[in-house]
Amino acid sequence: MIRHAIATDRDRVLLMARDFHRAAGLPFAFCPVTASMLFDAAVHDEDRLCLVYEQADGAPVGTLCAYAGPHLFAPVKVAQEIMFWIAPACRGRGARGMMQAYEDWARSRGCALVHMVGLGADPVTTAFYQRLGYEPAERHFFKALG
Repeated sequence: MIRHAIATDRDRVLLMARDFHRAAGLPFAFCPVTASMLFDAAVHDEDRLCLVYEQADGAPVGTLCAYAGPHLFAPVKVAQEIMFWIAPACRGRGARGMMQAYEDWARSRGCALVHMVGLGADPVTTAFYQRLGYEPAERHFFKALG
């Protein structure tokens, strides 16, 4: 089942955020306090989203977090993904439904575009997004300055 997150999902979503952060290989430490603030905003602000994908037993195994706002270069509203994570053992199920729920939410917020990030050059993720009609637009690069 895919549903909007509620306050009692916080701990499980934060664990998934930590796992997402680790898998992404981001060049900074995971911050549970910041992740918790993002979660709270997503639960309470109509222009923020936190979806939860749960198994039949009700255990959350996936999350998709996003926000809707104006694009920085044009007067158009865009939905921007913050995090999309499904536990590795549960992948292959639920991803399309989560994407559909995300796109439906973006339409309801008046967005003209939806944005997704693909970590690294993962061909599986790239093929999945392209099957859903997404086109590559740019690639992000990080350099740690420490």
